[in-house]
Amino acid sequence: MSGRAGRTDVVVVGGGFAGLAAATRLAEQGAKVLVLEARPHLGGRARSWIDPVTGGVIDNGQHLLLGCCTEALRFLERIGTRPLLDFQTRPDFPMVEPGGRIGRLRLPRGPAAMAALTALLRYPGLGWSDRLGLLRPAWALFRGATAESVDGETVAGWLARLGQGSESRRRLWDPLTMAILNDDPERAAASGLAAVLRRVVASGVPGAAAGLSRVGLSDLYAEPAARWLRTRGSEVRTRAPVRRVLIAGDRVGGVILAGGDRVGSGAVIAAVPPRELHDLLPDGLGQEGGAPSTAAWTESAIVSVYLWFGAPVTDAPFAGLIGGRWHWLFNRDHFAGAAAGSHAVTLVRSAAGGMADESPGRLAHSALEDLRRYFPETARLAPHRTLVVKERRATVSLRPGMLACRPGPATAIRGLYLAGDWTATGLPATLESAAASGHAAAGLAAAAA
Repeated sequence: MSGRAGRTDVVVVGGGFAGLAAATRLAEQGAKVLVLEARPHLGGRARSWIDPVTGGVIDNGQHLLLGCCTEALRFLERIGTRPLLDFQTRPDFPMVEPGGRIGRLRLPRGPAAMAALTALLRYPGLGWSDRLGLLRPAWALFRGATAESVDGETVAGWLARLGQGSESRRRLWDPLTMAILNDDPERAAASGLAAVLRRVVASGVPGAAAGLSRVGLSDLYAEPAARWLRTRGSEVRTRAPVRRVLIAGDRVGGVILAGGDRVGSGAVIAAVPPRELHDLLPDGLGQEGGAPSTAAWTESAIVSVYLWFGAPVTDAPFAGLIGGRWHWLFNRDHFAGAAAGSHAVTLVRSAAGGMADESPGRLAHSALEDLRRYFPETARLAPHRTLVVKERRATVSLRPGMLACRPGPATAIRGLYLAGDWTATGLPATLESAAASGHAAAGLAAAAA
């Protein structure tokens, strides 16, 4: 595919992770791409900005990538920002108990299967029967349990069938589930957890290592991708909401902007969530175009509380909080920097539910309570600034039986393709799923040109 002067080869609607992955993949192949983003900024549900008071970097939802996130890393490699991720030399996930005791889920070096078994058998805080019981899910995956085979079950139901007790759930499976799926184990489909665990096991020890960005999300991918596209003759517009995708017969013809302007193109990639997709398509074409009914989709929130202190809180880059109201702590000093003399941490609650309706003051107080509960040495520290960030529609919630509802990149409308973390990537709604969907949609659009 090669772009021609004065023509847009592909219109990409949506400037989030999926849309920018698709756009850069197409431009890499020589296409002239137009990215249209309704908001004043790129990045969608994964972006950052600068706190005007402290000068610190704020992400609207904390993300980390694993070494097995091959599609997301391929996207970052393309735009030249892969070196901004710091990866662990080996997988090491600190888990903190009330009072400050730290246990670790740490994979030793060696063959992947043996490393995983060793890590589970050494997992702290569990009796030997529970530790041995942790091997049952690993054995189920080894014997061929797939996302499809467990999609009819919740995570809780699947784990119960595999003999996982309450302590194993509390100390390991529930924190991992909510971090990976951003959903309650009692409601989330087991398929998402199984898919990620299978990929981690298949990719070996390096695939389980966590990578944290040294910069905010917008500087990691959104702005670099826009610059990369512009230097290759493509265009990126913000504050450019699309009102409707133009469809004539069974073929796409471009898009109509909110102001009434038309952009003609024989290929459109809609990289937006399900609700927005239905609004883009003419009446009656929603499901025919590849989008399931919006009634099938609900969203799950993430709430983050930033706390700034005059002294460091911990040396750990991040840590899980076992049994806490807040699930994870991230040390901003390690990967996003801080103003001189200021030390920030972020406490994150995945699957936030009703917490997203609580007042900022109450949430900040709750986060400070948990911080002091899990890091008692902070009892004498008082934050000089707090900031609460609510991302109410952080991810879609994938419930049992929904694998069949997730559309692939192709649609019944020729030239119309879908991308987004909610589409049929075989993964839960993550950055990796978003990148995979964008690359798949770009591949189809390029092949059809």
